[in-house]
Amino acid sequence: MDHHCADIRRITAFQVKRTCVWSLIAVISLGVFSDRVSAQPPQAEIDAAIKRGVAFLKKRENYGRSGMNAFVAYTLLKTGESPDSPYLQNCLKNIMADHSQKNDKGETVYQPGGDYNYTAGVQLMVFEAISPEKYHDEIRTTVNFLISTQQPGGSWYYPQNEANNGDTSITQYAILGLWAAERAGVLVPTRVWDNAARWHLSTQLQNGAFGYHPGAQSESGPKHTMAVAGTGSMYVIARQLYPDGQPRTAPVSGDGKPTKKKFGFLEKVNLTEKDKPDEEKNLITKPTIALSAIQGSKTRGANWVVNNYNYRNPTGWPNYYLYGIERLAALADAKKLGPHDWYADGARHLLMMQLEDGSWKGSGNIDAATCLAIIFLAKATGKTINRHYEPEPVGSGLLAGGRGLPKNLSEVQMRNGKVENKKLSGDLSELLAQLEDPANADLDSTQETLVETITLGNREDLIKQKDRVLKLIDARSPDVRRTAVWALARTNDFRMAPYLIRALKDPDLGVRIEARNGLCTLSRKIRGLGMPEDPLADVPADLTKEERVILADQWADEATRRWHKWYNSVKPFDEKFNLYEVLNQLPKSKSK
Repeated sequence: MDHHCADIRRITAFQVKRTCVWSLIAVISLGVFSDRVSAQPPQAEIDAAIKRGVAFLKKRENYGRSGMNAFVAYTLLKTGESPDSPYLQNCLKNIMADHSQKNDKGETVYQPGGDYNYTAGVQLMVFEAISPEKYHDEIRTTVNFLISTQQPGGSWYYPQNEANNGDTSITQYAILGLWAAERAGVLVPTRVWDNAARWHLSTQLQNGAFGYHPGAQSESGPKHTMAVAGTGSMYVIARQLYPDGQPRTAPVSGDGKPTKKKFGFLEKVNLTEKDKPDEEKNLITKPTIALSAIQGSKTRGANWVVNNYNYRNPTGWPNYYLYGIERLAALADAKKLGPHDWYADGARHLLMMQLEDGSWKGSGNIDAATCLAIIFLAKATGKTINRHYEPEPVGSGLLAGGRGLPKNLSEVQMRNGKVENKKLSGDLSELLAQLEDPANADLDSTQETLVETITLGNREDLIKQKDRVLKLIDARSPDVRRTAVWALARTNDFRMAPYLIRALKDPDLGVRIEARNGLCTLSRKIRGLGMPEDPLADVPADLTKEERVILADQWADEATRRWHKWYNSVKPFDEKFNLYEVLNQLPKSKSK
């Protein structure tokens, strides 16, 4: 937008009047509030959060023979770590130990360590992600184990013999594991998928949601986490029973297509004679559950998820819910769930909730919560089924059609068929100089390196450059202003709070949200003084642009008031007696 509002922005946070916001409406593009309402954090900031999370997981050298060992391995694989890395090799060693257990007869058998079916399912996901050919025997053995532990009703549960009607969460991970096995070319009998579909249909609630333990009255009610788990499982089952809408004739790959015969033939599962009916000559049989019934279940489940969307405070584990949302959206090939930009919402929330050590707080299990957060941010399921929802980068489109090409072509390189600047040095002074340059054509790379440098580097270097960062909050580019606000919040200097408070009324909604989040970071008040992160996150989709502007401005006014009050209670002593504030607190004269 035009920079003639610069004088308004230069007024201190204590001098801004409510009427200023309304004067801005005439020059604000109303589309900002509809287009930027779901703006996700810069990809560089997401990548930095993932790196910090991975570093936290690796602080523990060995997770032993447990489900967490496999889950950490899977998480690292989805963030791009090489299977040959020493850490992943140790995880694999623990998994392979489960395939070398001894039974009462001294025979070598597969027996998962902790977490039972959950462990088996995630181990299959690990093997498939590394090398289906290399671990073919282990995949087939683990598939046999999960087939043997499926309950007659079609679900999976703990190893206890107590009466139950299954566990939606454990069943989800068994299904995810068997899906991975089919992608690896190992056959899972039709009846296994059929029975799983039947169980979900019988336990799905009338409103479309799912409960945790359908057989227990106290745990059978609808939960956000179980709704995404059960609905996601039905999406997987539909792919396996009816690829391309037709009954399957072979194992099914991640994209819903029949797999090729990776090993020259389709491997059959070694069922025991007790489990194998005489008439079952072909393990791929016609499904007994109609496609229409499965599709109806998917629709009801997805409708409940959309209508009860709640990434801030879902019933159940929050990060578990987000991972379920990511998987469901990927399976449904949905960039949005209804009006909700699920990735932008979840990414902003997770970056806000990440702790200083790189972890995320969980309901009793910080390691699991951290894995779930990383998998969501990395879009693990989307990668598995080849969905590519590229985030809209800050300053996107600069290189389209050659516009914005660097002037010095010796400073570029080709990457994935695209022209990119060579990697910047990471020197904070140089990066700030790049941001200060209005002609900078490679804003994406500058921001990516800046965020990484500040997040992983020495905080003192940022503090030394504080004055230069302050000048950038008045830059013409809203993306540069947003980056400056983000950086100021990482200085740990409370004197930066007034500048962040002022940015709550920036013409760009993305900057306002970043300022609110930055104040949360600076103050360690992650709930934001009761103000929602995004003023337009839950508004009706049919609101006009003018109505959205009004709501966004009302949010900015109230956020400014609350954060100003907080700052007055904590600000340094030398700012306690600001003359302007004292004068404005005196009773106003009634005489003219």
